Amino acid sequence: MRVIVLGAGPAGASAAVALADKGVDTLLVDPRPHTGWQLGEGLPAAAGEHLRSLGVWEAFRGAGHLPCTQFVSCWGSAEPAYRSAIVDAHGPSWQVERRRFDEMLVTAARTAGADGPVPWRLTGIRRGPPRWLLRCVDDGTVRVVPADFVIDGTGRRSCFARLLGLPRRVDSSVVCAAGLLDDPDPDDGSSLVETVEDGWWYASRVPGGRLVVAKFTDAAISGRQGLRRVSEWSRQLGRTRLTRARAGWPGLRLRAPLRIAAAGSSALDSPAAAGWLAVGDAACAHDPLSSRGLHDALATGIAGADAVALSLDGAVEAAARYADTVSAGYRRYLRELAWFYAEERRFPAAQFWRSRASADG
Repeated sequence: MRVIVLGAGPAGASAAVALADKGVDTLLVDPRPHTGWQLGEGLPAAAGEHLRSLGVWEAFRGAGHLPCTQFVSCWGSAEPAYRSAIVDAHGPSWQVERRRFDEMLVTAARTAGADGPVPWRLTGIRRGPPRWLLRCVDDGTVRVVPADFVIDGTGRRSCFARLLGLPRRVDSSVVCAAGLLDDPDPDDGSSLVETVEDGWWYASRVPGGRLVVAKFTDAAISGRQGLRRVSEWSRQLGRTRLTRARAGWPGLRLRAPLRIAAAGSSALDSPAAAGWLAVGDAACAHDPLSSRGLHDALATGIAGADAVALSLDGAVEAAARYADTVSAGYRRYLRELAWFYAEERRFPAAQFWRSRASADG
């Protein structure tokens, strides 16, 4: 039986590794060229157990990713709070070089026996039954590819679920405007979060002597402010207390154009059903303040692969159990996020965020 994994990012690739390790015939499909710079992303220390289970821990340790030595947070007018990574029993978190990280997982999937990734673009789906028939386009050539199970790892686009006509719940419209700078202090291993009246700023080093600095706010506010313009982005950066010092403002040197990216919370109403399931951001996407993105990509990739393997062995309830677990985790996350954003004493724009951070139950 063949499983097709759509998307070769961390969620899809980790699912492919776990499936191929179980001897499942697995094909990775990803038409997107991995070009351009990646936003600075942190990998929590707890994710190390997932990397070990995928057999890539040593490769990860040798790939030049940078440890995060401490977390600095500045909430409104309060004095900055410092938390050393030494207090984490799992060790330091990591600032990853995403292209290198993704390539590591794809290589591990191939080594385990998975095929691909092939650059096919999914344009249509049809249920056999019992198999899926996926219509894909490859440089003008149309292919109809059969699959016994499909894993949607296509990120917030959730391409497979969208073609099924399934709704995606959007709980916040947060975006980030991120700049890639020469790091004025590459030995500073801190990750910094600083709130402002209409959002928050983030700064952290990334491999290659670079620093990512990003403002997070509502999409409508970003549009009204013209945050895509470097001049406006830099002006707002100059009004911060700590972030401007970390970035070396006003003597900034951008190494790439500003990037505007979706960063809000959203999820499929149901991330799995008979013959398919979604992993990573395709299942549910989180606010970066939670630092869950890469960790949950790995976790759901591995859990999704386990559910697929059980389903192929005849355990028809495995996909439903997976869906229940992912959905319950997302509801719990929303409750925690709503508290975090709406806590008056910690956040100066509580009313603004209270209207956007949804909570279930």
